[in-house]
Amino acid sequence: MLKQTLNLKLQNKLVLTLSLKQQLSLLLLPTVELKETIKQELEENPFLEEIINLEPDYEPIKDLSKYYDEEETPLLSRIAYRPTLYDTLDFQIDLEFEGIEKEIAQEIAGNLDEKGLLSVGIDEIASKLQVKPEMVEDVRKRFTRLEPTGIGALSIEEALIIQYEERFGKDQLVERILQEDVWNLNDPDFLAKKYGVDKKVIEEKIFYIKMLRPYPTYNYDTETTEYVEPDVYVYDKGDRFEIKVNESGIPKLKLTSQYRRLISDKSLSPEVRKFLEDKLQKAIGIMKGIELRRENLYRITELLVNYQADFLRKGKEYLKPLTLKDIASKLDLHESTVSRIVSSKYMQTDKGLIPLKAFFASKLQTSGGDISTEKVKYMICELIEKEDKKKPLSDQAIANILKERYGIKIARRTVTKYREELNIPDSRTRRAKS
Repeated sequence: MLKQTLNLKLQNKLVLTLSLKQQLSLLLLPTVELKETIKQELEENPFLEEIINLEPDYEPIKDLSKYYDEEETPLLSRIAYRPTLYDTLDFQIDLEFEGIEKEIAQEIAGNLDEKGLLSVGIDEIASKLQVKPEMVEDVRKRFTRLEPTGIGALSIEEALIIQYEERFGKDQLVERILQEDVWNLNDPDFLAKKYGVDKKVIEEKIFYIKMLRPYPTYNYDTETTEYVEPDVYVYDKGDRFEIKVNESGIPKLKLTSQYRRLISDKSLSPEVRKFLEDKLQKAIGIMKGIELRRENLYRITELLVNYQADFLRKGKEYLKPLTLKDIASKLDLHESTVSRIVSSKYMQTDKGLIPLKAFFASKLQTSGGDISTEKVKYMICELIEKEDKKKPLSDQAIANILKERYGIKIARRTVTKYREELNIPDSRTRRAKS
């Protein structure tokens, strides 16, 4: 009797895991990959059926005009504009980099191969721009954190490690597997023996690894130009934002009735029953996963656009401090869940296509609360532009002004760092030029 109870508990746990794994995998998928996954599952899963004869799906890109008077409609919003991968990279580079670092990032973007990997050497870029290779490498590492994650990596292995760390956290075992055995992922017995860990641990790692894109530009349209499809549309109505999750082309699903009856057939062999049970749980998981993805994508987008309204309407210097932890606490979600949902997702606005990751900014402490580093850089730039050209401000003087005037406590060396990132000469050089 005890044995039967134990077996039942183990079976229930397994069934739950199958369904939850399916839901987790869907949270990660951008719209293009979600469509492909559902299409494949419809072909392979006997429990899933597409609901047909529905009203036509809402197609945001065709409805943009109704949100504006014709005279006010931006030209790019009045046509079926499809931003390219390089359009989105330009936007992110402008947001993330300044001065010579921006030039380096643009050079990296111009030297990507079809997989999104850097096709030239670090030394070649350094020589062309007359900067140190260490600076190029520092910019490249930050570049790989743009969307799509891993872009600009030096190898497939590096791109996969960066993706994994962002979505699931740093994992030394996974890093070793990806560096040494990326081509042995279908042999868990070999990997378990080589790394001296339980086979179930290896299988769990492989499951998460297989959620990753095989290379950064995977599933982008590469026949002519690489296009990005938005995951959510946001319309600025002046007093509020209207949000539409992009579900165009995503099939509506239901469970088929005949296979649900079939699974209760007592004459089924154990192998067939196990196959059907797994498929049923996968079907349930994919249906719940689609709904969970839609709901959480909407909630996160709503919070992002309302919190960062000034950023959307006025520009990057108005980007407020915001972390994944902030969003997670407000929505009662785990931080890792928020990270997975925003990863590789894009928002279409009337200002352009913006990666969801772009809405997050690091912060500095001030007497009046937190402020983003982008805002501080903007303030430093503004102070230098308005300074007495005959008596330019030293970095310490700038730090003092920020503290006394705005309550921003910042070290002189941090001002120096931000000034150099903005490609602004020091005070002595500025005085000599004036």
